Amino acid sequence: MHRAGRRGRPPIVSGALLVLVGLVLAAGGGWLMALGGSWFYLASGLLTALAGWLLIRGERWGAYLYGLAWAATLVWSLYEVGFDPWSLAPRLIVPTLFGLWLLM
Repeated sequence: MHRAGRRGRPPIVSGALLVLVGLVLAAGGGWLMALGGSWFYLASGLLTALAGWLLIRGERWGAYLYGLAWAATLVWSLYEVGFDPWSLAPRLIVPTLFGLWLLM
């Protein structure tokens, strides 16, 4: 029976996937930064991994933090490539789909 005020089960699988993706993104971003490239991938990966960890723990702030990471990705993408749909697609499709998944 579902009681009022009960939050339900935490999204462990979604959170674990976010942690994994975030760590891979952070590792690649660290390597890119060491080569003199953009720091954005490292920061985005760390935010994504932290969001996943919070979701695993059942913290609602994990979803909000992912929303912040998504918004930063949108701003960064527009800064990097402008409004060219073909250039924006690889930067935004997967993060947007995962964000929509979290909203459900």
